[in-house]
Amino acid sequence: MFNKEGIPFFTVIIPFLSILFIAFFATSYHLKVTNEAFDNSIKEYKQQYVLKSNDSQNLEKQIHKKTLEHKKYQKEFTDFMVVLTIAIIIFMALFSLLMISIISDVVKKYKEEVENKENKLQTLNKSLASKVAIGIEEGKRKDKAILQQSKLARMGSMINMIAHQWRQPLTELSGVLMELETATRFKKVTDNHILNSIERSDKMIEFMSNTIDDFRNFFKPDKKKEKFSVLDSCQKAINLINASLDDAKIKLIVDVKNDKQINGYPTEFSQVILNLLMNAKDILVEKEILNPKIVITIETKGLLSIVRVKDNAGGIKPEHFDLIFDPYFSTKDSSKGTGLGLYISKLIIERNMGGELSVSNDDEGAVFKIVLAG
Repeated sequence: MFNKEGIPFFTVIIPFLSILFIAFFATSYHLKVTNEAFDNSIKEYKQQYVLKSNDSQNLEKQIHKKTLEHKKYQKEFTDFMVVLTIAIIIFMALFSLLMISIISDVVKKYKEEVENKENKLQTLNKSLASKVAIGIEEGKRKDKAILQQSKLARMGSMINMIAHQWRQPLTELSGVLMELETATRFKKVTDNHILNSIERSDKMIEFMSNTIDDFRNFFKPDKKKEKFSVLDSCQKAINLINASLDDAKIKLIVDVKNDKQINGYPTEFSQVILNLLMNAKDILVEKEILNPKIVITIETKGLLSIVRVKDNAGGIKPEHFDLIFDPYFSTKDSSKGTGLGLYISKLIIERNMGGELSVSNDDEGAVFKIVLAG
């Protein structure tokens, strides 16, 4: 029912066939009606003629004459209907050709529009694919830049914490040397005094060497997941920053309600705890809070291990909540922070370890909450 261009012929053939059927039906019906009427008329004529006259020959002539007139009338009507039907057929044929031409143009234009849209869509898909590829490359470059900046920031923090860790043993080592120098000048030095000074100095140097090893191992990335204690991992971070907290006169409280072994990356988890402790320390120092303190709470709920790190620095401003974990966002001066610590921490907890890192405020300050499955 469709031609090569997809035009539905029945849209023009059905009206044409309908008109043709009506024409033939009207002709046949008219002929039938006129024949019945003619027969009835002849019967009435015969009855009237018999009553008036008994001349049968004249009657037959009259009937023959009327029959010829009736046939002539039927032939004229039939010829008229034939001519009318042919005219209708010609008109409908021309009309069909016109409709086919119009519909063909419409279909052709529609096909052209569809092809143009398909071409545009293909072009858009190609350009979109290239844009996505470019976006992925830019994202990779940004990630590399973020990681590089994070490494530099951690290196600066590490040097700062090493300086705090070394300050006390260096002071003690300097005291030992001054004591030894004074004894030597006054000729009061003894072998026992020298050996004692050497032993104390060795202990200080060993402590400083162990500090370097701790920092080196701390920032060494874990290659695979392993079972580790949440408390032990937190303690590693505390050991590194403890001297800095003491120097800033910040009280650190560790509240262990329940400890648990979890599966993950212990070194990376320690780095997250260290980031949170450093942020808390910086804000407490910046705001010059009286009686500053940081509280670490470790507990479990079913299969979950929950660690909270809170301070009493007054909390985070409401307008900063949606931005706090964004890269490069920081409320600190640009010389004191890169805005990458919390971003990296969230990646470690949520992407690497499948947990959740969130923040809220309580009556005293900010509360960072880490939730990990055991």
